[in-house]
Amino acid sequence: MDLIHFLFLILLGFYSLDKVNTIAGGNKNRISEKENQHCVCVPYWQCKEDYSGLVEDGGEVMDIRMADSDFEIPCSNDFDVCCPVECGKRKNTINDILSEKIFDGKYFGFRILGNNNEAEFGEFPWMLGILEGQIYRCGASLIHPQVAITAAHCVSRKGPFNIRAGEWNWKIKSEPLPHQDQIPKKIIIHPNFHSPSLRNDIAIIILKSPFKLSENIGLICLPSQGTQFDMQRCVAAGWGKNSHQKGTYQSTLKKVDLPIVPRSKCLKTLQEVRLGPYFDLHKSFICAGGEANKDTCKGDGGSPLMCPILGRPGKYHQVGIVSWGLTCGLQDTPGVYVNVGLFIEWIDMVLKVHGFDPTVYKYQRRRRRSV
Repeated sequence: MDLIHFLFLILLGFYSLDKVNTIAGGNKNRISEKENQHCVCVPYWQCKEDYSGLVEDGGEVMDIRMADSDFEIPCSNDFDVCCPVECGKRKNTINDILSEKIFDGKYFGFRILGNNNEAEFGEFPWMLGILEGQIYRCGASLIHPQVAITAAHCVSRKGPFNIRAGEWNWKIKSEPLPHQDQIPKKIIIHPNFHSPSLRNDIAIIILKSPFKLSENIGLICLPSQGTQFDMQRCVAAGWGKNSHQKGTYQSTLKKVDLPIVPRSKCLKTLQEVRLGPYFDLHKSFICAGGEANKDTCKGDGGSPLMCPILGRPGKYHQVGIVSWGLTCGLQDTPGVYVNVGLFIEWIDMVLKVHGFDPTVYKYQRRRRRSV
């Protein structure tokens, strides 16, 4: 081995050790994001061999690869690569996000204590809160670093609105990672939204600036146009009330698993419970729930209903948006959600018109890269 080659390997070793020590130390800024790109700059060994996403279990650490020219996005460090951030990746525990830390001199436990329907910190990184002034109004979800979707009825008022990402508990100031706030640049309510009936109850929020994607701020995938989800068990999240009448809004993000109810069954139930035989369930709605004490409620409007992507554990796409219901948590009385799958082509069109890439929220396998 010649001297130049030997010195190069030594320098590379120092660089690698420095990077590993930085990561092991839990530095929140260990991943520097390239603004307006759907990837993060990381050392090459933290990106999967096919450049499809970040290494999660350490089993894919390997030698340097040569990326295709269409994938090369320069990073500030020559040894880093810009690795894609996948949409719909649900964090199961806080261990997926952080190593053990001390916050304000106190140990912050990994598990969230309390009712078993409390979400964990960062479990749904695409979850957003809509504030009107300083008051929480609704939920929303992040489908692009600069684009959110929510229920139209949540943003039909004048505002002003503030959109918050990365929040978990509204009362805790020292969370493991900070939240981020952005203001809307433009709110686009579906042109066929009908306020009295809540038909086509969907809106797109274009933000003035993009959120910086991080361990507690990510993107949700959206399904293909017209996809059906009957009988699947899915999950909804939000900060809404814990009961229909005298319930209180929740400071900690909650989650609830719910079955998707077939349209015919939902229609029959809603007619029998209150709405009468002439009620028709519009195609812009789907139904979920109908199990006692398990439901979304007032204040959850705009929040996502998410179903697992079959064959991909831990990956979710958003199939619904909390819209309305007859009550909260009654047996055999499902809640009604926006049928997100009906609006994919409209969402794609709006993003393209505003210069955004709609493929960022579409789940697809990336082709393998050349070695």
